[in-house]
Amino acid sequence: MEFSTSSAEFEGSDSQSDLPSMVEPKLRALLTDGPSSVDLHQETAHTARGWLDLAHEAAYADDLERALACATHGLASAGTGPEVKLGLYRLLASVHHKLEDEEATQHAIHKRTELLRSLGQTHQAEMEEQLGSLLFAEADGFASTVLSGVADQERANDSIDTVLADVLIGLAVHQMSQMRADEALELIEEAVALQRRRAAAGYRLSAGSLANTEMFLTHLKFMNDEVDEADELSKTILDAGCNRAVRAAMWMMQAVIAHHRNEMAQSATFGMRALELYARLQIRPGAASAASLVASVARRVERHQLSVLAWKVAVHQAEQGEVDETSGLVAALGHQLLDAGEVSEAEDVLSGLVTRERLAGNHHVLAHALIDLGNAVCRQERYTDATKHWRDAIDAFLKVDRVMEAARTSLAAAMKLAETEDSSVYPEAEELLRQAIEMARASEDPAIETQGLRELARLLCAQNKPEGLDLYDEAIQLAGNDDVRYVAADLTRQKARAYAMLGKTKKAVATALTAADMFEDEAELAMGHGCELLAGKILIENQSWVEATTLFTTIAESDGIEPQLRKAALLGLATALRGQGDFDESDRVKLAAERIKVEKSSKTEHDFLDDDFFED
Repeated sequence: MEFSTSSAEFEGSDSQSDLPSMVEPKLRALLTDGPSSVDLHQETAHTARGWLDLAHEAAYADDLERALACATHGLASAGTGPEVKLGLYRLLASVHHKLEDEEATQHAIHKRTELLRSLGQTHQAEMEEQLGSLLFAEADGFASTVLSGVADQERANDSIDTVLADVLIGLAVHQMSQMRADEALELIEEAVALQRRRAAAGYRLSAGSLANTEMFLTHLKFMNDEVDEADELSKTILDAGCNRAVRAAMWMMQAVIAHHRNEMAQSATFGMRALELYARLQIRPGAASAASLVASVARRVERHQLSVLAWKVAVHQAEQGEVDETSGLVAALGHQLLDAGEVSEAEDVLSGLVTRERLAGNHHVLAHALIDLGNAVCRQERYTDATKHWRDAIDAFLKVDRVMEAARTSLAAAMKLAETEDSSVYPEAEELLRQAIEMARASEDPAIETQGLRELARLLCAQNKPEGLDLYDEAIQLAGNDDVRYVAADLTRQKARAYAMLGKTKKAVATALTAADMFEDEAELAMGHGCELLAGKILIENQSWVEATTLFTTIAESDGIEPQLRKAALLGLATALRGQGDFDESDRVKLAAERIKVEKSSKTEHDFLDDDFFED
């Protein structure tokens, strides 16, 4: 079967209102009998350049034997031009090197340099002979030092008959392995400019080499926040024509750029083009990555079932290619199943992942899988199982010295249990919170320690245990060390609620007013007024009508009070007046409150703002 580089069959809707309608059926096809089922060994080409493209695509798919076969067919084709032969010999040398066949590697290098000499590119030939496999093997520290010296030498020669472009590419790959994308970008920009100069001067480049280098440049530009330039270059590469592997990479780049620009429909369209091409070519890591992007897009637009489907495709592609990131993709699928409400299936997926990761001893991935597995069974109200999974996750984090993550997991697990309002699990929640606090102290994480103290105080006070009040004091003191005292003020507000819950009315009112002063000191007037309203609420609940009348009158007359809060204060005042038997004045104040039109919600989020809160 003759392959095609056309993208017409991958076209889809560009509508921005929703994801293109073709996404779901194409994803389902990829899980059954889609493009990935094509027998690539049956593909043929009519020209040497076609065979070179097939060889490159096979190499990207890590099908090295097929790459060698295609390259051999290319060299045997009639009328093979020098550019194509240079590309075929380079590919043969690279593949043989990966296969550790040194004799075949040297033979391919010799044939290539022999051809370069016949083309008059003698210096390039000499340097390629000297450097050998250093030019296409991934450079380590020693190789990068050698290549840096060669680059300086070649720049000093200032000749177009040079090996500099390939040396710069090798150095850029090394820089990327060291996470230095900015330095890699400079090197590849220099390499592309040199390749273009050489082509313009009539020098013979390996067929497809410029497109490959420009593809590298596109990724580096995006990584260095040159998004518009990456967009333009990727479109240029697509328009110029390239093999399907490069085309898939450029559609993927278009998808990533659209995602970056929050153009979700476009991102899904381009992502599906990349996914189908990668799957057809059996480039499994690329296909898994493209499917992951489509899953992310679907989740962003709250198409949770579609996101689940895309994650299943990503896992399917990764498992077919034994991709290293497979476990992470399975974990993402399990997490998305939870978001979609498919808790039973999520449990099945995550249980299998936990079993595999335990056997592999991959504690970090195991810990995250156990967290989600705990969430899955917690939603099924199997709290004992959930607690066991969360404790196992904490142990897994501790085995790889991730104490901060263990502390956060312990805190989150306790909060989940407390949310159930099932008193039978409160002892487990309390133990997990105390553990989180101790681990937070050990790892010097004051944010988690403060939150742990707050949650433990809240849990104990909910059970009428006075120890909770002391824990609030600890949390307030710890939060008070911060220059911004907002957290300390909010904890003081919560302590006021705890006092009220425990029947300590006077302390509750005084603490609420203290919190109001603290918020106002931080220029949080709305929150301050909210705490004053809380104090008034507590007074009303205890039928302290006179004190409530005075306080609500003061609040309602405050300068700069938000309309919604003033309305709440007037409703509170009306309730207090009714409590004293002053019904006429109560009705007048309530009418004044009802005349206040609230256009937008206040920044505060407290329950005393409900219009009917102060009804008898």
